[in-house]
Amino acid sequence: MLKRHISIFVSSLMTTLLARLKGVQVDGMLKCWGLTYFMRLPNSVIEIGKGCVLNSAFASNNVGVYTRSRITTLTQSAVIRIGNDVGMTSVTVSAAKYIEIGDHAMIGANTLITDTDWHPLAPQARDGKIEEAGMKDVVIGRNVFVGTGSIILKGTVIGDNTVIGAGSVVSGTIPADVIAGGNPCRVIKSLK
Repeated sequence: MLKRHISIFVSSLMTTLLARLKGVQVDGMLKCWGLTYFMRLPNSVIEIGKGCVLNSAFASNNVGVYTRSRITTLTQSAVIRIGNDVGMTSVTVSAAKYIEIGDHAMIGANTLITDTDWHPLAPQARDGKIEEAGMKDVVIGRNVFVGTGSIILKGTVIGDNTVIGAGSVVSGTIPADVIAGGNPCRVIKSLK
């Protein structure tokens, strides 16, 4: 148990320091088990609120951790805003335009959140450049719980207090206060 606490303390200290050295705006100290990978392009913005937990260690989640958490900007105008008290394990958050995760959200292990197609759809245009037409903002509301292994695609808006089932593929708008799941993700029932 002491070894675990020491590992979390060292990971938290190192991840917070590395994030700040890469220009990530961190409010307070992150709580981490394992190191999170950050890549912030010049002029892009990554903001992380108070009390956030970013886990990357194999033992940090019984679901299993496939890779360490990654928070990256893909263009110089990209913005990632992560609210207060957000918890994420082995999550990839990659923004070419804008991604926002609201306060108290829980993002399950091995989830991908992206606001871009990554490559043009036309075969002759697939030259490795991210095109602006393939980008749309992603907004995840407050108190949202995204189940493990989900994929949150460009243009997704998830309302406050909503639960997204494990393994869901989400695009479009999911309203507040519902349980939704599947591929494609659809509302299953209301929480009110």
